Amino acid sequence: MKHLEFKDKYRNLLLNGKKRATIRIYTNLKPGDEVYIHCGGKIIGIAEIEDVQEKRIDELTEEDAKIDGFESLDELIREIKGIYGDIESVYVIKFRLKRFKNSVVPHEMYYGDADLTQIAEKALENLDLSEEERKVLELFLKTGSIRKTAFRLGGIRKRKVVRDLLRKCYSELKEKGLL
Repeated sequence: MKHLEFKDKYRNLLLNGKKRATIRIYTNLKPGDEVYIHCGGKIIGIAEIEDVQEKRIDELTEEDAKIDGFESLDELIREIKGIYGDIESVYVIKFRLKRFKNSVVPHEMYYGDADLTQIAEKALENLDLSEEERKVLELFLKTGSIRKTAFRLGGIRKRKVVRDLLRKCYSELKEKGLL
């Protein structure tokens, strides 16, 4: 499942339904997608994507600002410029949040109480991995970080490659009784 991450300062707006949209400069989301909503390092719910529109900055409206949890369009524009600088267009992503009763720590959801280093080491020792998978795990062990590994693989978007591999290894190690 895909993810949308928010700063902790948006938690209350998300939970009380005042923030029902987000502005991004890139997206691979489309209407009907379900995504985990992260806020302050925890997953607070699942959202269904209702609409995705690309807009020039000068096409944004007061309504866009309101559903994104801002008091005014000026406030929204200041926030966008503070995060992204001077840009020409953005994606307005509208969603409906189904909040969890209790937030979830992503690590626990995907890896239980296992240590990521332990997963990588045991996977290299015990699993039938491709040469590419071995290289990713070895790089992860060298950097000690999903983020740093992703950057060495070509950029922040490569985090998915590293996460997916660690999750696959965790699952296979659990099945074999090695974790």
